[in-house]
Amino acid sequence: MKQLLVDCVRSAGAILLNYLGAVGEVSLKENQSSVVTQADLAAEKCIFEKIRAKFPDHGLIGEESGYQRRSSDLVWVVDPLDGTSNFVAGLPWFGVMVAVLEAGSPILAGMYLPCAGTLYLAEAGGGVERDGKPVRMTSETDLRKVLCTYAIDASADQATSRWQVEMITRLVGSVRNVRSTNCLLDLCYALEGRFGGCVLHSAKIWDIAPSVLMFPEAGGRFTELDGRDVQFRLDVEPHDRNYAVLGASQALHPQLLRVISATDSCAL
Repeated sequence: MKQLLVDCVRSAGAILLNYLGAVGEVSLKENQSSVVTQADLAAEKCIFEKIRAKFPDHGLIGEESGYQRRSSDLVWVVDPLDGTSNFVAGLPWFGVMVAVLEAGSPILAGMYLPCAGTLYLAEAGGGVERDGKPVRMTSETDLRKVLCTYAIDASADQATSRWQVEMITRLVGSVRNVRSTNCLLDLCYALEGRFGGCVLHSAKIWDIAPSVLMFPEAGGRFTELDGRDVQFRLDVEPHDRNYAVLGASQALHPQLLRVISATDSCAL
């Protein structure tokens, strides 16, 4: 399965690069922060066709195609273009993410950055590799010496927006600086120690499935904002439920959790 996953993300990445700079029509989904292009659709189609040809009994979850259940306990989770808004703007901050779940738990995952040709790959129990070389999260223990990322999108609920702004205010006051590409690049850089941690609001399973495996494999933690481990319960919950998550090194995670938990918890 690993070789198929690598083939899927690289092939989809090549499709995205062909569309870059000539995106064409951009369609809105939930709100102005959520858009889709022909590149998203073409990349997902490519990945789905490859998986179906090799493993027709495996389930599929795609950002654009929804949940296609099959008989196997194995489910492939696909984000064919993470960072679509960046892609539309001509920024190189985008990529492809694929994870394989077994009974809801990720066992294999890849994140691919087409513009750099960089692949992050992980198997359960095998650590995380960047282009074949092991990576680990930062060993720094002082929040004031690390950068953290904070991803936030539009919300129709003003109370939720105020809560998120309050959270970033506290975060800014506790770390060296806050950054955000609002895509998988933030997660990739955290895995190799460039960022100390990441906060994501309004994430879906396809946005975070690789990270649920990769962060612990790289020496970190990846949880919901209340500290609970992220669980994908596809048998009892909608496949497209929202997640608000925190990923960080083992040392920094509890510190960041205290910072963000000090805010009003009305939106949790």
